[in-house]
Amino acid sequence: MKLVCPIAGVGKRLQPFTYSKPKAFLKIAGNRLIDHILIKLKRTFPKNTEIAFIVGYKKRQITEYITEHFSDYFNLEFIEQKPLGYLADTPFFSGLGDAILLAKNFVNNDDCFIFLSDRLPMEDYSSIVLTYHQGECDGVINIKKVDNPKFYGVTVIDDNAKIKRIVEKPEEFISDYAVSGAYLFGKKIVNRLFELLDEQSKVELENGKEHLFTPIIEQLINEGIMIKGNIMQNEILDFGRPETLLEGNRYLLSETKIKDPLFESKFQTGNILDSKIVPPVFIGKNVSIKNSVIGPNVSIGDDLSIEKCILSESVIGDGVFLRKIISSNSIIGDYSILEDLIKKNITIGDSSYITTSKIKSF
Repeated sequence: MKLVCPIAGVGKRLQPFTYSKPKAFLKIAGNRLIDHILIKLKRTFPKNTEIAFIVGYKKRQITEYITEHFSDYFNLEFIEQKPLGYLADTPFFSGLGDAILLAKNFVNNDDCFIFLSDRLPMEDYSSIVLTYHQGECDGVINIKKVDNPKFYGVTVIDDNAKIKRIVEKPEEFISDYAVSGAYLFGKKIVNRLFELLDEQSKVELENGKEHLFTPIIEQLINEGIMIKGNIMQNEILDFGRPETLLEGNRYLLSETKIKDPLFESKFQTGNILDSKIVPPVFIGKNVSIKNSVIGPNVSIGDDLSIEKCILSESVIGDGVFLRKIISSNSIIGDYSILEDLIKKNITIGDSSYITTSKIKSF
């Protein structure tokens, strides 16, 4: 089985964080999102499994990081998706359908497992593989009930979980079973899959439009190809939007096993001083916290300083300096400096600077 990860897109819904890094590089509960995903894939697929990453935006950053951290387990290949053009120095691409099409020669008539870089199942990926091998079907898609189906590709299934319809972001309610970031297509149908993707790629795009993947799956279903839904029992974390990123942070922190949840060792070393930690909290390496209340549900990166702050329900990046901040439901990018601020729902990208004093660095 060949694995394919389309990771070329800019991640507009997560700007300003994605101005400086791919969305899959956001760090939650001590790991980048792509780390969480690939660690789960290691639990499902054997060593030397082949993965092709379809790269584009920040391709060098992605290629170097994944090669450094995962080439000892997976056989990696990187395929570039060229941008259609640029808008204010930011590339834009022709869509998920065209990204997957680039993996045609890599898949080479084998079973094809496609996973997205902004969805993380709290269980591993083994259930979709098991459903495929036991389900007498041509393909399987992970699906999960969601509260806001209008944001997703949505499936209509029968009593046996066979997918009868699939619609991208329907305006009217048809189902609450959303596509959840993983697809498996058997070798019997991959040629037809890529034929349809190739036909679609030749259709001229109007401004702002993309070649999507959902209509291709819909066409396969209309041709009588049997695709089942693998109904996920545990949560699927969606990191595609700031509000869902914070929800994902809460789930990951609740599942993360920390040997020292109150960080007593950091109190003993003086890295945490005159402060209170309200679990669950993740604190990275080389972190100084003084006269602060942290938690619950706060992910803190590496190499940062926090003084006289009250923080909850937030994600704090690497290399940050915070002083006299009271905030919740906030996402603060790497290497940012904030001082003297009382505000909920702060959303700022990397290397931001908000202060009322003359401090310039730390």
